[in-house]
This record gives sequence, C-alpha cells and structure tokens, in this order.
Amino acid sequence: MKTRFVLLFLFIVIALQAQQPVTWQQLAEIKWKTAYDPTNQFYYDIPQHSKTIKKLNKQEITIQGFYVPIDAEGKYFALSATPSSMCFFCSMGGIETVMEIIVKKGHTDLKRIKTDKYIELKGRFVLNMNYNEHLMYMLEDAELVKVLK
Repeated sequence: MKTRFVLLFLFIVIALQAQQPVTWQQLAEIKWKTAYDPTNQFYYDIPQHSKTIKKLNKQEITIQGFYVPIDAEGKYFALSATPSSMCFFCSMGGIETVMEIIVKKGHTDLKRIKTDKYIELKGRFVLNMNYNEHLMYMLEDAELVKVLK
C-alpha cells in the first residue's frame, strides 16, 4: 500500500511539472482594445489576452514552429507560426504569430538549425506586456526538443 501511495505521489508531481503543449491557435486568442495617448496625441492597440494565455505566463510549455534566426551567435531567434518566406507580418499574421526565443545558457543545439526548419521547443512562457524592445510572446530558457521537418 505504501509503495502505491509513493508511486501515485511521484506520478502527480511529474505530471504537474510537465511542459504544457501550446498551439498558435491558442496564442491568437486576442481581442484588441484601442487606447489614446494624450501626451503624444496618438491611438494605439492594447492586446486583451484570453484567460488560457494569461494562465500560461511563467509556466513551462512546449511549442512547435518555424526557426527564424535573429543573431549570428545563435542566442536569440524567433519561432514563427509560418515560414519566414511567407513573411509573418505581410499577410494575415500579426504579432501573435511569432515568439521571441531566449536560449537556455549553455544550450547549443539551436546553432545548427537551418532557417525555416519546423522544430519543437520547451521553455518558460512569458507574456511580455512591459518591454517594447521585445516581442509580446517570449520563451525563456528555451531548449530544442526535436527537429520535426
């Protein structure tokens, strides 16, 4: 009986710590609210995220997408819902179709990935609402799970 209890407890702990898979469809669940800045006299849009996305903030997730390098050192890159050849901001895609990836310190697997390879990553999801120099969605301490295509 004691062994069963220990095994059940371990199973629950592992299940709670597992990364939650996230889809681009979930990330697209945004309503936009227009606000006015009287100081600079312009209108701007503020994203209103779904409860599902808000709950993911600072949680471990997995996500699949297309690899888009940003720097030559391979420390920063983007993950996109569409290949870079489709230009994620040119057509129907918006800011919600791309995620900023900050690679886990010491993790070098992503340096060998070619642009537009379809990959799966794991890391800590961050909903960025404060820093204009970063994308709205970020994945910190990102690690490559696998190359899918």
